[in-house]
Amino acid sequence: MNEHFEEMLRRLKLTKNQKKDASIKSTGVAEYLHDQFYDTKYTGSTKLLIGSYGKKTNIRPPTDVDLLFKIPAETFDQYYNYSGNGPSALLQDIRTRLSKKYTTTEKISAWGKVVLIKFSDGKHNVELLPAFDVGDVFMIPNSEDGGSWESFDARADLDAVSDANTNTGGKARKLIKIIKRWRIETKSLSIKSFEVEQACLSFLETYDVSGKTWAMIIHSFFGWFATASDKDVSQIQTALSRSAKAIEYEENEKFADACNEWRKVFGNRVFPAYDKNLMKVRQLMAIDTHENEEFIEDLYPVRIDPANQLSISATISGKGFITRPLQEFINKYLKIPKHLSITFTVNGAPQGSQMLWKIRNFGAAARIANDLRGKITKGGLTHNESSKYIGTHYAECYAILNGVCVARAMQFVPISEEEREN
Repeated sequence: MNEHFEEMLRRLKLTKNQKKDASIKSTGVAEYLHDQFYDTKYTGSTKLLIGSYGKKTNIRPPTDVDLLFKIPAETFDQYYNYSGNGPSALLQDIRTRLSKKYTTTEKISAWGKVVLIKFSDGKHNVELLPAFDVGDVFMIPNSEDGGSWESFDARADLDAVSDANTNTGGKARKLIKIIKRWRIETKSLSIKSFEVEQACLSFLETYDVSGKTWAMIIHSFFGWFATASDKDVSQIQTALSRSAKAIEYEENEKFADACNEWRKVFGNRVFPAYDKNLMKVRQLMAIDTHENEEFIEDLYPVRIDPANQLSISATISGKGFITRPLQEFINKYLKIPKHLSITFTVNGAPQGSQMLWKIRNFGAAARIANDLRGKITKGGLTHNESSKYIGTHYAECYAILNGVCVARAMQFVPISEEEREN
């Protein structure tokens, strides 16, 4: 099941456009405020990402970007010695300044400790926390109850996640993301996002993840959380029960049933249905990652209809060879020689659906040629390629119906050095 959890984690990552949106908005706010409060050129030193974006535990769907802006000493002194509610006055000052730049935003509001810049595009908002850096901690405003100033150790908050991630070989952030997804899927939960983070860190202080599968880690977490939390106990128990059932199915090699139980915990949109090819795909991707690769989940909602039995067949042809189906060719030669033609054909496409194709190359030859590919393109029921690079590659097709991916299929293509038929 590990590869299915890793695929879920990939689907939880922000898309390139979402990352760009978060960066543009948070940088834009920080740079504008820097120009408002400082005479120096903006370098990013007065900006600090906190919250899930600072801790690198953010997941889809996008949420607010938590941004700490370092105010200068004179500004802090002005509002610290303010006659009245200085914290409120500081927040209102920042709100007024931002309102002059962000005139098309839906709303800019200030309350408590922050200023919220709510953008009308419905994507990321920016939640701004003004703070004065006193070295070990920050002094931050709290406008409630007449106003006060509080110490906030933002760096320790960030370091706690970073240190745990290092100590667990990179699993702390992944665990947090997985449990955050459970929180989103279980809509009735009262547990907050930051409480999920704290719970994961506390769990990892006593649980050794070395050599453990994700199924084992998640099941153990829910077992620990069921006794450690005084909130949402019934929902945690439900997740614990389903994770135990999933592990039992996996031990009995009922992998499809195991996946179905995990999908009840994390949702069908992010946890994949059982796919026997997924382990091989993850192994290939680990060798040859490609930052420009596209994934169907980033482009369309994916709701696979079991009634659609989509498949890909392929034929191999070329000079010196008898045209054969792919499997027959592999049975005879083990791999496909270079410089032959491959014709892929979709079988079982739903009526009225549009077909999309993705060709993904792997291996040193494709990497050197900068031809790993991975773009998703429009096509028909057939797709023609040639065997160019040594290695194992794959073709994948997707059936799109009414703007939703309702079926998908994959075909691996192993390619060797050129041979000739005897």
